[in-house]
Amino acid sequence: SNSMVIKLQPAIIIKNLTKIYENGVKALDGVNLEINKNEIFSLLGPNGAGKSTLIKIIIGELEPTNGEVIVLGVHHKDFLTSNVRHKISYVPQENLVWENLTVEENMDLIASMYRIPKSERRGLIRELLEEFSLLEKRKILASKLSGGMRRKLTIATALLNDPEILILDEPTTGLDPRARAELISDLEKLKGMNKTVILTTHIVEEAERLSDRVAIIDSGKIIKVDSPNKVKQDACGGEVLEILFESLDNSTLELIRDLLGFDNLIRVGDKILVRENSLISILETVQKNTILKGKILSTAIRKSTLEDAFLFLTGKELA
Repeated sequence: SNSMVIKLQPAIIIKNLTKIYENGVKALDGVNLEINKNEIFSLLGPNGAGKSTLIKIIIGELEPTNGEVIVLGVHHKDFLTSNVRHKISYVPQENLVWENLTVEENMDLIASMYRIPKSERRGLIRELLEEFSLLEKRKILASKLSGGMRRKLTIATALLNDPEILILDEPTTGLDPRARAELISDLEKLKGMNKTVILTTHIVEEAERLSDRVAIIDSGKIIKVDSPNKVKQDACGGEVLEILFESLDNSTLELIRDLLGFDNLIRVGDKILVRENSLISILETVQKNTILKGKILSTAIRKSTLEDAFLFLTGKELA
C-alpha cells in the first residue's frame, strides 16, 4: 500500500516580500516565510526591524513593493474582497476599549457587531473573560482598568469571532513586569485553542515562553526561523559564559579576542559573552591571565537565552 503523505497547508505563505516606502526606506528585504496552521509564531526583532510592516501587509493594510503573500489560500491582491479577512483578528499596540462601558458591555458590543446571536453571547463572553482572568472585573468600567487589564480585554474581544488567525502586535508593550508576566501566562492558554497565533515582539521571554517557532528579524531580513531551543542551540549552544569587566577598553578586548578567538565572543558594553563547548576550560584560561584577572568583576556560566542568540546572529542587542 502506498502511504499518502499529507502536506500541511500553511496558514500563511510569504514569498520574496519587499517593501520600500516612498522616502526610500527599505522596511522588508526579500522575506520568505511559511507560518503553519495552529502554531504560535513569533517575529522577534528590535523596533524598526520590519515586524509591523510585515503584519500590515498580511492584514491587507499595506501594499507590498514586491513579492506575494497568501493567507489561508488567498493571494494578497484578492484579500480585501475575499472572505478571509473575517478569519483574521488583529490586535494593534493601542488598546481598543470603550471607556464608559463595563468590561462585559465592551465584549457585548463587539459581539453584536460580529452578529453573534444573543443566545450564544453570554456563554461565549463568560468563557473568554475566564480565559483572560477578567471574570471578577466584568462589571467594572473600562476607564477604571489597569493597562494590563485593558490589554487582556482587547485580546479577549479579538477572539469573539473565533478567528483562525490571531495577530498580536507587541502585546506586552507598556506593561509593568507583573502585568506582563500575567498576560504571558494568559496567552499560554492560546496554545490549546487551535489557532494560528502570530506575535511580534522585542521581548525575549515572550517569544521563548509562547512560541512553537520564532523568526529572528533584523533590518527587514529574516535571519533564522526555528523552535526557540533550536535557535539558541544553533546560534550559541546550550550555555554561554558571561564575563563582566570593570571597564572594557579596546586593549582588553583585543587581548580577550587573541586568547579566545574572534568568532566565539561578542561584546555588550562592559560585558563579554562567550559561546563554546568547553566553557569551563575557557574560564580557567581567562582567570589564569594576570592582566585580565584584575579587571574582571564577575564571571558566570549560564543557560543561553534568545537574547544571546539574537546577539550572536546579528551582532546587536534586541532593545
